[in-house]
Amino acid sequence: MKIFMMYLIGMSGSGKTTIARELEKRLRNRGVQSLQYIDGDEIRQELGGMFGYTPEERMKNNKVVCVVIKYLLKNNISVILSQVGARQAMRDQVKEHADDKYIEVYVKCSREECIKRDVKGYYKKAEKGEMDNLNGSTDLFDEPEKYDIIIDTQVLTVEQSVDIIMNYLENNGYVI
Repeated sequence: MKIFMMYLIGMSGSGKTTIARELEKRLRNRGVQSLQYIDGDEIRQELGGMFGYTPEERMKNNKVVCVVIKYLLKNNISVILSQVGARQAMRDQVKEHADDKYIEVYVKCSREECIKRDVKGYYKKAEKGEMDNLNGSTDLFDEPEKYDIIIDTQVLTVEQSVDIIMNYLENNGYVI
């Protein structure tokens, strides 16, 4: 099995974390053990809030994530990363560290639906002025033009989404 670095990107509330966790579960059930899931919000918390949400601070946080990815891949551990990845420069930075193992999954969902879901309360905070630089709300989200897989969570269930990703991995020799 080839190792991979799968980057699930999309606005807050699009379904990245839910899909990534189910994908991890399904891969582990298939016997894939050399696998690490990284959640963008969790790693930010683990870093103790040392980076803010300005574009510059997001890039610094992203650089730390890239270093972790680099070491995991170097040790033959596949990575699933779910992160907003709002700017193309962030995605390019991750791709550079993942080299030819990079798989980008755009988890697409309308802003309106993400606001309805708002499981983390980010959109409400941004609306009240309690949170600056929320991508897709008070800050930009650069919709990707190039990706390997697109998942529209307004149309597809979690199971269907993971099926699409698993088919991609199987068809490209990542999973047996």
